[in-house]
Amino acid sequence: MICMTAKELFEKIDEAERNLSTAVRKVEVLKSIAERITSSLQDEVVSHSINVHSHEESIIRLSEAKDALNLVSANYSSLLDFITKKLALLDNEDDEALLSYYHLSHLPLNDISVRLHHSKTWGYRRYDIAIRNLDIIVSDVSEEDLPQIAG
Repeated sequence: MICMTAKELFEKIDEAERNLSTAVRKVEVLKSIAERITSSLQDEVVSHSINVHSHEESIIRLSEAKDALNLVSANYSSLLDFITKKLALLDNEDDEALLSYYHLSHLPLNDISVRLHHSKTWGYRRYDIAIRNLDIIVSDVSEEDLPQIAG
């Protein structure tokens, strides 16, 4: 069993976010294609089997993409839930907020420091401490313990 570090855990959530964004874009594109084909068929007498086939094919692809999006979304939610539970185990609430804002909300450390009512340099110093503390908490987590990331 190979244990993960906190940074590797955050890399997994970043990968899951990218997969989610890709799945959303794919659904949007396929929906647009299906709508264009549908609108082009509305004005014609549908006697061309090629047009009907392409319409059916676009609907099938859209349906498959929506199913994939639901799976990726569920996986992302599971992983996010897993990570937030680990963050909640940190003793220092500022560490939890710092790591959450930085890795999950993607805010810069300067902004986080101000939001948490600390000096701007505090965030840089505290980040290393917070990551080390989270490393201790996730030291028993392996790749197999994480929800699967569907791509």
